[in-house]
Parts: sequence; structure tokens; C-alpha cells
Amino acid sequence: MVRTRIASFSVHEGVGRTLKGRDLSRVRNAIWEKTGFQD
Repeated sequence: MVRTRIASFSVHEGVGRTLKGRDLSRVRNAIWEKTGFQD
């Protein structure tokens, strides 16, 4: 599960370096909702 999350975060690597893991998760979910992708 951890590896899957890291692989998903690799898409937003730049964002991940500036945000904490929890914040990144919220941002990633928000972006995916806007683009039509959901977990």
C-alpha cells in the first residue's frame, strides 16, 4: 500500500516536496476530483 501511494505521489513530486504527506493527500484528492479521477 505504501509503495502504491509513493507511485501515485511521484506524479506530483514537485508538490510533495513543498507539502506534508497529509496535505499532499488532500491536494491530490482535490485535483483528481476536478479531473474526474477518484480512488
